[in-house]
Amino acid sequence: MVNKQVFLETYHYFDKSVIIEIIDIFLDEYQGKLEKLYNDVKARDFTGLRFTAHNLKGVVANFSAPSLLEMVKNFEKSAAELIETNGAGFDEATVVQVIDNIRASLLEMAGDLTQIRAELVQQA
Repeated sequence: MVNKQVFLETYHYFDKSVIIEIIDIFLDEYQGKLEKLYNDVKARDFTGLRFTAHNLKGVVANFSAPSLLEMVKNFEKSAAELIETNGAGFDEATVVQVIDNIRASLLEMAGDLTQIRAELVQQA
């Protein structure tokens, strides 16, 4: 999921402690972002859904995970369309399935980042 080489090249000039902190922030916060997505769907809060998807897109962009980034970009676009159409065609089950897919990829990314973090800690 995470392209480790690209990720480490991106943060090449950063101190290892800063990279570890960036990873820790993601690991501490991504579950809350997922929960917010699910809650926004239940509440039919399309503006909140788009905002949270946009926020998640920015976070994912930091970690060199292009397939997940594309998935979140498409989800954000779908959420924006729901706002524009006042929810026309909203299918809760379909939207939840997309979030479930994002969740699975985020879990994989979290595993990759946990491994990268451990390697950085050993090198420090």
